[in-house]
Amino acid sequence: MSVRAWSPLLAALGMAAANAGAADVDLAKALPARASGFAWQGRTVAQVVAVEDIERLVLLKAVTSAPAALDMRNLRRMLRDAAIMPLQAPEAAERQPLQAGGTDTVWEAVLLMRDGGVFGLAVRPGGTQDRRHRGCLSDADGQRGCFDIPAVAPG
Repeated sequence: MSVRAWSPLLAALGMAAANAGAADVDLAKALPARASGFAWQGRTVAQVVAVEDIERLVLLKAVTSAPAALDMRNLRRMLRDAAIMPLQAPEAAERQPLQAGGTDTVWEAVLLMRDGGVFGLAVRPGGTQDRRHRGCLSDADGQRGCFDIPAVAPG
């Protein structure tokens, strides 16, 4: 990975750490699944990350032709649309939350919450028409959960 690819990630993580009471935040490395099971079992996206509680969204990657402002609005819209979606344990291929330039994600962002919480968000493309884009959240405690993003209604 080039130095240019690491610069935005390092800057975002630096801001995330400063925003979370100067504590270090690790959103980059996959952790093994917890022996006690899936930590967010039975919770929805909104119960873990409510869009209205996002203080700042730091866009790290966008593989689109849209302007950055539109990408950030779309990420917020995706989270809002998926608010009632249940979180699921990540599949084996979804264990790594932020790819920092990898080819399997469309968007990657760091979410800085009003309460000082920090989350990573990676959105992967859907493989078929039945499976739309899929988002995965990770937090500083190593908890991870994924959710299907509902299709946008035409019109």
